[in-house]
Amino acid sequence: MIRLANKTRVRSARYARYLYPVLFILLDYIAILMAEQEALGLYHLIDIAPYAIAPKYFYLWVPMIFILFLGQSHAYRQMHSILDSTRDIFFAVLYGFMACLLIIYFSAAGAHTSRLFVGLFIVLLVPNLYLIRYLAKKFIKKCHLFYEPVILVGAGKTAERVLRYYRNDLGYRYDIVGLIDDNPLSQKVASRFLLYGKVADAESIIRDSGVQNVIITAPGMHRDQLQDLISKIQPYVRAISFAPDLIGTPMLGAEAEVLFSEEVLMLHMRNNLARRRNRIIKRVFDLICTTVGSILISPILLVLTIMVAISNKGHVIFAHQRVGRNGEIFPCYKFQTMIPNAQEALEQYLKENPEARKEWEENFKLEHDPRVTKLGAFLRKTSLDELPQLWNVIKGDMSLVGPRPIVTKEIERYGDYFREYSMVLPGITGMWQASGRSDTTYEERVAMDTWYVRNWSVWIDLMYLFKTVKAVAFGKGAY
Repeated sequence: MIRLANKTRVRSARYARYLYPVLFILLDYIAILMAEQEALGLYHLIDIAPYAIAPKYFYLWVPMIFILFLGQSHAYRQMHSILDSTRDIFFAVLYGFMACLLIIYFSAAGAHTSRLFVGLFIVLLVPNLYLIRYLAKKFIKKCHLFYEPVILVGAGKTAERVLRYYRNDLGYRYDIVGLIDDNPLSQKVASRFLLYGKVADAESIIRDSGVQNVIITAPGMHRDQLQDLISKIQPYVRAISFAPDLIGTPMLGAEAEVLFSEEVLMLHMRNNLARRRNRIIKRVFDLICTTVGSILISPILLVLTIMVAISNKGHVIFAHQRVGRNGEIFPCYKFQTMIPNAQEALEQYLKENPEARKEWEENFKLEHDPRVTKLGAFLRKTSLDELPQLWNVIKGDMSLVGPRPIVTKEIERYGDYFREYSMVLPGITGMWQASGRSDTTYEERVAMDTWYVRNWSVWIDLMYLFKTVKAVAFGKGAY
């Protein structure tokens, strides 16, 4: 019965490998047409001069150019993380745009092409592609469509982390059909999936199952045992993935090089934020996004300022001393959310509530903080109290995305990791805020901050800005 079920899943996955890219080619085609139509609409609002595009360009040539570049950028791969997909789509559109400019320049149609329309189209194309793809992947994940059956070798802590990542990332659709492990260490994994057998029987299990994908999550496995396992199962599968014993090492952007004659795999890793060019890119990114964003939300800022001033009898902004880059202290601005005698109220509350004191000593936060006003509680719940930190970003004290700003007492909690923390500007948002925020433990926050510093890229910043908006919108973990 188990083997029959696996065969059914394998057959469905075979069809999915062909249907998935076809579906997304169609969705990208729709997104391109939408961007063209929206650009035409905006053009006619801005410019009264009549303008039209020949149907062969509107429906055929322009979409074909961008779909070809999307395909070349691996945008139609079956399993692709959201981070990689975001980057690939951006560069595909950029290269497609450059190709279109060349075609326009050298073709007879160039003289009749509106620069305004072309500019509007490119600006609208990227968000259209992102939005339609995001909604489609969300639907596919929710409905459990186009999933790829997988056998997991190893059921320990690494398996938990890998499965959690695959579960949370819309780009992955792995369907774990069973486990292979001599002694499963993770009860979470062992209780969710069927145990097929031991590693010694992996070859026969995988051969008989028909499953074409294997993920090895056993970084503690001896090198010779791992090599023997891969050699035995490789003839029966399409793909093997394995997690090497490098957990915690900054691997994002690592490049692999094979030294063929010596059968050696070399990994090249870079410290992105050690490069002046990347620091400049991050600063320019912060300034552009902050300036544009501040202008767009200026009515909200004005209303909140008036509300806070009324609620706190003229006290609007609170400047809390935080630790910044290179360990320097700076004033971190927030809307005033506490009563005037906040420190005295806190000390009295902690004195009367031992459990609250323990919570404060562990996290430097309280779920039920007696100092917070009613309006302040709302601002904190929605994270609107942190909007004045946009001025910190403009001043250069903070970044939009980065490690959370800490107080001096927290430095010792970071230990040796404070070196990584002090390398960059703290952020209004960051990895921990977007990954559960106050629901995470302090040790997890330190680990997240350290990971971010070691693996920074502008694409990670974009991803966490988007994830923070989602976390704030649903009030996940905030207090």
